[in-house]
Amino acid sequence: MSVFNDLKYKFKYTSPINQLIVVNAIILVVSLIINLYSFLFFKIKGLSIMYLALPAKLSLLFQRPWTILTYQFSHSGLLHFVFNMLILYFIGAIFQDFYKKKETYKVYLLGGLFAAAMFMLSSHFIPAFKGQNNLLIGASGSVMAILFATVVYAPNIMIYLFGVFRVKLVWIAIAYFIIDLYSIPEGNSGGHIAHIGGALFGLLYAFYRKGNLQFKLFQPVIIQPSSKNTQTFKQKMKVNVNNTTKAKSQISKPTQEMIDSILDKISKSGYEKLSKEEKDILFKASQD
Repeated sequence: MSVFNDLKYKFKYTSPINQLIVVNAIILVVSLIINLYSFLFFKIKGLSIMYLALPAKLSLLFQRPWTILTYQFSHSGLLHFVFNMLILYFIGAIFQDFYKKKETYKVYLLGGLFAAAMFMLSSHFIPAFKGQNNLLIGASGSVMAILFATVVYAPNIMIYLFGVFRVKLVWIAIAYFIIDLYSIPEGNSGGHIAHIGGALFGLLYAFYRKGNLQFKLFQPVIIQPSSKNTQTFKQKMKVNVNNTTKAKSQISKPTQEMIDSILDKISKSGYEKLSKEEKDILFKASQD
């Protein structure tokens, strides 16, 4: 029990991105065990997919309504899982510099729901896909939402592809989007449309959050300001800090002078020029 309690403690206090990866990993292992058992003893292949994947057919969806959530944490195989989780892990680390913890779950889940809606609509209203009994499985739509929500805040952050090539994050996101568009006629059409749906949700959420769009579905919270709204952001940070107790502020919160210095640096040089320590200070200051 001590081992279980230790794992439970680590899971509770790890980052939201790591928690999502762990949940995906647990479901993958359980699915593999179920599939192996069903194949060995009943000669049934892919049994878990039948009950975890989102069906395009409405009659099946009504029978398995939970699949609108379970498909977001399930994968068709090990490579599918590894690819999605690698993207989620590396992009998620950047995402968490700009978004609060609860928003990680929100963007992941709502991005997946938006992707599912795109999948269902295309399956019933686009002539090329009508009548097909396709299944949607995988975290790709949710991951695309995380990716594109991050791009809006940090388009120029440099990513090392294969540890060698330095590429701006925005170009990676655009490449994914174009590949999905190009791949729609080639196969897994519903999956690629779902990916695009997730990407669109990430963009909408991030632009609304920055105040560029006006909807009542979300609550906009500006974390990283541009040079034009730095003063507004400073005032907001000052309110957040002053609302905490003096003792807690000295222990766990950075000083207002530190925040102002970092914000001035952002307005002059951009977020990507911050050191890891400065990013950590900014992240801590933005938390509730």
